[in-house]
Amino acid sequence: MFKMTKGIKAHKHFIKSRKKHINKWLKEHGLTDKEAKDFASFTKENILLKVYLNIVIFEGKNRKNFVKEMIYITLYSRILYQGLEQIETKKSQIEKIKLSKIIENLTLDHSEFAFEKINFEKEIFNQVKEFSSFNDEILNKRRNFFYQEIGLLFSKITEEKKQIFYAYGYLLSLYVITYFETDIEQKNNTFNNLLFKLRVNEALCDFTKEVNEFHFNTLIAKINRWLKVKSKSFSFKEGG
Repeated sequence: MFKMTKGIKAHKHFIKSRKKHINKWLKEHGLTDKEAKDFASFTKENILLKVYLNIVIFEGKNRKNFVKEMIYITLYSRILYQGLEQIETKKSQIEKIKLSKIIENLTLDHSEFAFEKINFEKEIFNQVKEFSSFNDEILNKRRNFFYQEIGLLFSKITEEKKQIFYAYGYLLSLYVITYFETDIEQKNNTFNNLLFKLRVNEALCDFTKEVNEFHFNTLIAKINRWLKVKSKSFSFKEGG
């Protein structure tokens, strides 16, 4: 099993080495010292960020040139995860408001993204909704999820395959959230999300091959291992 995932790393030491830079940026954008430290702890366990840094390495790029993207991905991811958390406290409500305000002011140079930005969530949703109790109302409730923005950040890694990397980042973030949502359904003995998850996984695998065929197996194996570990420690919202 070690050989299977040998090429994929968690990059915890690198993330820790950027901690001061990340904390400084967060405090400059409105978080307290305590909030920034809590956010940094989440950064170390962020599955999307781990994959992002591995892709950066595979493309022969320097991770130090992507610190801003690291922060952005973690911001979007934190909001995504908060949508799944079981208990919403006053502290988490305040954090969500502050993070949402920071996100509203993030600026991505859209001249870098001159390609079609496909809404994969809607595409796959339309493929499976006739086989489940999904409806357009459910999809509309999910509009605050940041799959497209994460996809755009993945596209910044490459110059030659921007649309492919966009698709990969979008589908990866969609798969991570759908994985946890499916766990919620299994605990509640409902399975509407399962077919959606399978279709997302299929599309993600297709684009993983296009991003890096050599590391295809190791990426898929490592992502699913991280998801299983995270799922065991997650406090899910009831009735997701």
